Amino acid sequence: MPLPRIPSRLAPELVPTHPQGKTMQIHKPRSQPPQDDGVLAGAGASTAPFHWLQAGLLVACVVTLASLFGVWTRLAGQLAVFWPANALLLGVLLRFPRLDTASGWIGGAAGYMVGGWIAGDGLAALVLLTLGNFLSVVTGYLLLARLGPDDRRLAKPASVLMLVWVIFLSAGASGLGGTLIGPLVFNSPAIESGMAWFVSEVVNYIAILPAVLTIPVRRLARPVPRQWRAGHGRHLRRALPLASLAVSLGLALVVGGPGAIAFPVPALLWCGMAYGLFGTSVLTLLTTTWMLLAISKGQLDMSVQVDTPQMLMSVRLGVTLIALSPIAVASAMATHTALTRRLRHMAEHDPLTGTMNRRAFSDHAGQALRQARIARAPAGLLILDIDHFKSVNDSYGHAAGDLVIVHIANCLRRHLPEGPPLLGRLGGEEFAVLLPYCTRQQTLEIAERMRQACAETAVDIGDGRLVTATASIGACVALPAIEQLDQMLQCADGALYQAKHDGRNRVILAEWVASVER
Repeated sequence: MPLPRIPSRLAPELVPTHPQGKTMQIHKPRSQPPQDDGVLAGAGASTAPFHWLQAGLLVACVVTLASLFGVWTRLAGQLAVFWPANALLLGVLLRFPRLDTASGWIGGAAGYMVGGWIAGDGLAALVLLTLGNFLSVVTGYLLLARLGPDDRRLAKPASVLMLVWVIFLSAGASGLGGTLIGPLVFNSPAIESGMAWFVSEVVNYIAILPAVLTIPVRRLARPVPRQWRAGHGRHLRRALPLASLAVSLGLALVVGGPGAIAFPVPALLWCGMAYGLFGTSVLTLLTTTWMLLAISKGQLDMSVQVDTPQMLMSVRLGVTLIALSPIAVASAMATHTALTRRLRHMAEHDPLTGTMNRRAFSDHAGQALRQARIARAPAGLLILDIDHFKSVNDSYGHAAGDLVIVHIANCLRRHLPEGPPLLGRLGGEEFAVLLPYCTRQQTLEIAERMRQACAETAVDIGDGRLVTATASIGACVALPAIEQLDQMLQCADGALYQAKHDGRNRVILAEWVASVER
C-alpha cells in the first residue's frame, strides 16, 4: 500500500505569521457606531412611487389579457366558457404581496374595464360586471388571507379541502352577484344567471388558483458539476407521465363522447405523484383550459349538444372534478415528500451544527471520490480539530463549547467551494471537508482561508464575553483521487497530528502517492 508523504511545513506564504501560544482569549465587546440609513431611506422613498405605479400597471395588464381571453371563449348570448381573470387577480395578489397594494387593486379594476371596453361592452355593463367580479375576488381574498402561509401554498394534507371551501364560498358570492347582474346585462333569468356564475367561478378557481398559489420562489443555486447530474435515463422516465397525458388528450379527440373529459384523469394522477404540486397544478390548468376550449370550439365531440346553460354547467362541473383530484394527490405527495426529506435530514445531519454526521459524510464523500476517480481528477480532504477545546468546556461550560463548535462549522461552511457541500462533523470538535476536483494548491488555499476565518472571528458566549478559537488542519491530496475514503482520512489525520505537534493553528499537507495502476 502506498504511504503518505508528509512535508514538515507548508510553503512560507501559507504558514501562520501571528504568534503561537494560548488560543483562547477573552475580549471586551467594542461599541459599534450607529449606522446612518438616511441615504438608503431617501433612495427607498424616491423609488416608492415608481414601484406603486409599476404594481398597478402589471396587475392591470394581467387582468386585461385574462378578460380578453375570457371574452374570446364566450358562447352566443352566454357567459364565457373560461373566465380566468378573477382567479388570476386573487392568486397574484396573495402570492406576490408587493402587488397587494391600493395600486394593485385599482389596476385590477382598470383591467376589467379595459378588457370589457375592447370587447365592446357598454359603460353600464362594464361597471356592473366589474362589481360582480370584484365581489367574488374580495370574498376569496378575505377568506384566504385568514389561512396560514402553508395552507395557502397547499403544503398541508387538509389545505386542498380548505381551498375548496374558500372557492365555493367565493363562487357563492359570484353567484349572488350574477343573480342581480345577469338579468340587467344579459337579459337572463336571475336564478339561471346565479347558477351559471357560481359554476363558472368554481371551475375557474379550481383550475387556476392552485397553479398561482404554488408558484415556487426562485432561489440562486450553486452550479452542480457535470459528473453529478442525473443521467438521461432518469429524465426519460420523468417524461413518461407527461407523455401519457398527451396520449390521453389525443384519445379524447379521437374517441369523443361524454366520457372523453375523464380520459386524462389517470395520467394527471400519475403526474401528481411525479411532478410535485406546482407542476401538477400547471398541467391541470393547461388540461382544463384545453378541454373547455375544445368543447366550446367544437373540436371535442361529446355526442351531445352543449348549447344550453344546463348542459354547459354539467360539462364545467365534470371538468372541475378532473382538476381537483390530481391536485389533491399532488398535495398529499408534497406533504409526504417534505416529511420524508425532514426525517432524512435529521438522520444524516448533526443536530448542533447542521453539517453531515459521520455516516452521511462517509456515504456522500465516498460517492464523490468514486466519480472523481473515474474522471482521473484530483481530490483533497481536510480534517480540522479545534485547538485546546477541552479548556473551553472546563473554563466556560459546555454551552460555550457548543457555541464555539457552531462558530467553527459556520466558518467552514462559508469557505466551501462551489458545488455540493461535503462538510461533516466526525465527532466532538473534529470536522472533515472533502474537496473533489481540487488540486494541491487549491486545497492549500481553501484550508488556509478556513483556518484564518476561524482564528480571526470571536464567538459571543454571553455576558459580554468573546472567545477566539483557533484550529489545526490536516490536509491530504490524492493525484488522482482514490476510492478509499478511509485511506484519505488516515492520511489527513497524520497531517493533523503533525500540525498539532508543530504548535497548532496551522495547516499541514500530506500528498497521497498512488501506485501506478494498469
